[in-house]
Amino acid sequence: MRWPVNAVVLSLVLGMSLGLYRLESQVQTLERRLSVTAVQLEGNRRNSRVLVAEWSFLSQPSRVQALAQRHLALRPVAPAQVVSMASLPRNLVGLGATDKSPNNGNGGETVRHHDLERPSGPPIPRRKPNKPRHGERIILASRVGQP
Repeated sequence: MRWPVNAVVLSLVLGMSLGLYRLESQVQTLERRLSVTAVQLEGNRRNSRVLVAEWSFLSQPSRVQALAQRHLALRPVAPAQVVSMASLPRNLVGLGATDKSPNNGNGGETVRHHDLERPSGPPIPRRKPNKPRHGERIILASRVGQP
């Protein structure tokens, strides 16, 4: 009767020692990962401080102004260039041929680009197309013969 009890106790001791060995191995692996992560974190903090210092140098207004004057052909805005929104034309009807299609989102009139003469100033903004209502489908492109 002693022999089976000894075998059970011996197997429990072996199982516990293997479990403790495995647990110790996992703890050592996690400690190594923790130390590597701590080193990486400290490196990231150091790099972050360097980047903050570089950004504060690069974004100095006097430096940016000097670079803009050196590399960009900017001029001060003349008073004649500033206008109110009310003085801008409402549409481009008088500038070229128009297309009277009902669903173009521009009140039924669309200016064909090839008929316009190119103005020398900045482009005139066009009206945005109407947004589709809830449940409407938008067809971007279709091939002939396909729905």
